[in-house]
This record gives sequence, C-alpha cells and structure tokens, in this order.
Amino acid sequence: MKATGSLTGAFPAIVDAESAAELAQHTASLAREWASAADVGNDDADEALHAAWRARLAADRARRAETLDQAWEEAAAAWAAATTALEADARVVSAVVASFSAS
Repeated sequence: MKATGSLTGAFPAIVDAESAAELAQHTASLAREWASAADVGNDDADEALHAAWRARLAADRARRAETLDQAWEEAAAAWAAATTALEADARVVSAVVASFSAS
C-alpha cells in the first residue's frame, strides 16, 4: 500500500477479505473431510478447495492493494469465492446424506 494514510482506511476491507478466506478454508476443509469419509461428492469438495484458494489469493491482493477501491474489490472477490465454497459444500452435504439414506 502507498503510505498516504490509505492503509488505515483499507483495514476494514482487508479484514473482510481475510474473514471470507478463513470461512472458505474452513468450509472446504470440512467438505473434503466428509466427501472422503463417505466417498461421495469428491468433485464438489475439490471445487470448494479451489474456491478457498481463490478466496485466499483475493485476500492477499486486498492486503497489497494500492487504493481503497482495489481493497474492497478484492474483498468482494474473496466473498464471491467463499460463496462458491459454501455452495459446493452444500452439494457435498446433500451427497453424503443421500449416501447414508441409501445404505
């Protein structure tokens, strides 16, 4: 970041992006764990992991943003990726429930 005082102004965006990345990582980790245990939903668990990776990259870019607008754009990108991870996790959950119901 440029040392023009924007670092302080960007702090909420950075924290927001980090929160999204942490949520995505936690969600993806659980999706992978359940998909592996039930041997279903592996493609969706992989999608959750990729989304978590994208969220982490966006959070890193938010931290390095040169403007406040860039930081908020990256926070939005991180949340979009986190949403993808949550959606993929929901599909894993559905697959796991269906596999338990079929047993």
